[in-house]
Amino acid sequence: MPDTPDVVIVGGGVVGCATAYFLARDGYSVTLIERDSVGSHASGFAYGGLSPIMGIIEDDPVLPLSEAAEAIHIELAERLPAESGVEYEYRRKTSLTLATNPAEVDALKEAHDWLKAHYAGEVAWHDEASARVLEPRVGPAVVAGLMAERSGEVEPYKFTLALWQAAERAGAVMRNASVAGVSRKAGDVSALRLESGEEIEAGAFVLAAGPWMGKATEWLGIDMPISPLKGQILRLQAPGDPLAVSLSWGHNYATTKPDGLLWCGTTEEHVGFDETPSACGRDTIMSSVIEVLPYLADAELVHHTACLRPVAPDGLPVVGPAPGNAGVFIASGTGRKGIFLGPAMARVVADMVIGKTLGVDVSGLSPARFSGAR
Repeated sequence: MPDTPDVVIVGGGVVGCATAYFLARDGYSVTLIERDSVGSHASGFAYGGLSPIMGIIEDDPVLPLSEAAEAIHIELAERLPAESGVEYEYRRKTSLTLATNPAEVDALKEAHDWLKAHYAGEVAWHDEASARVLEPRVGPAVVAGLMAERSGEVEPYKFTLALWQAAERAGAVMRNASVAGVSRKAGDVSALRLESGEEIEAGAFVLAAGPWMGKATEWLGIDMPISPLKGQILRLQAPGDPLAVSLSWGHNYATTKPDGLLWCGTTEEHVGFDETPSACGRDTIMSSVIEVLPYLADAELVHHTACLRPVAPDGLPVVGPAPGNAGVFIASGTGRKGIFLGPAMARVVADMVIGKTLGVDVSGLSPARFSGAR
């Protein structure tokens, strides 16, 4: 390992660990800086859903990244467990998006028509009766559903850990430290300065610090308005058989994971950097879940978590060169789709770092879409 790595990455979540994995696998020396531990924030406490379709519309700038993400997850599932020694419970699972009011029915019908024309997997419309064939325990609030077969799931912490373990086996090094700023030579960033005063030089830098990107971009003198969106998740010991399909409605979902627990959520809270699970969050989730799945009124709460997802004002990911800072790249803003989109963002930013032609059009996701220099 050379004293000066080729690339320094800030952030030990799914994007940072995946970037380290791709670069180390391609033979580059990598140092990853994480103040806590791998997957200790949003990436370790996410739902882990892999849905390439919901929230995608015509000409959406995220669509190319979403399509690439699906292919990368399939590729990783074939090689990453062996490369890392971590089985992260990847599986394909049919999803059923539910409607509980006329407005949601109209939105789902529009999504159905678009998907029938553009989506490679099976898509089917279900009325109230046929939705109950897929899951007989849905309540009377459900009036329709849209089924898609191309969804999947992973255990998010194990997946993030697998990416890092494989990166480490390929030669990547982790430093548990906090970054305090940057140093420059001839105007360009030459090193990251740790709180201890130590400086780590590198040929390139990747900032993947999730919702803490605001602090990082202050060092660069640019405007990067990424903020935290709090989300809470419950894990329930539910009576009866596991859910046969993954269910979602509004911004909520419910699915039975390989651990035998039913994971459900989620909240969307703008409360700054508060990561504390709350009674209000718990009750909000349970109220919605019981409306859609009344049998869960008898479920036992086993685990209650909260995390902070990084979101940009326009709701789109941010990936690309930092304006006015040669050799510095930004990868954040994945919102609720971090586990799904993270590896594709990492592959893109890794290719940017090494100067490789990009296989994915992310021009609409550039950091330059904000105001640039402060």
